[in-house]
Amino acid sequence: MQRVELSIPSHPIFERVVRASAAEVGAAFGFSDERVEDLKLAISEAVNNAIDHGNRGEVTKLVAVVFEIDGEKLEVRISDQGSGMEHHDIARHVVDEQSLESGQLRGFGMYLISELVDDYEVSSSQKGTMLTLRLYRREEQP
Repeated sequence: MQRVELSIPSHPIFERVVRASAAEVGAAFGFSDERVEDLKLAISEAVNNAIDHGNRGEVTKLVAVVFEIDGEKLEVRISDQGSGMEHHDIARHVVDEQSLESGQLRGFGMYLISELVDDYEVSSSQKGTMLTLRLYRREEQP
């Protein structure tokens, strides 16, 4: 197993460090350019959620990101130091033109993440929230 760990302050500028790391790890894993872009976008959304909603922008609170390559799987864990969140139901965030026009995109980041990765899970407690993303190596379509 290969592992890369990052820990960033809860400031949006550091999200770019994580996104750049995701690009390198995704390329090392052998993902296509398109798949690397999906990975970067999913991680970007997850890190921004951790900064804004989990840590509420408190720069002294950290966001931890762990990339693990294990055989055919790339797993990314994003953890904040917030006070946790209630159960989150992705299914209720259906995106349609009306919700786009009215600007009702609360929760859209999680919906987007769910569409970009193969598998994910959320665990939350009063010590923070961890989002685990999994992407599997697969044959690219020509």
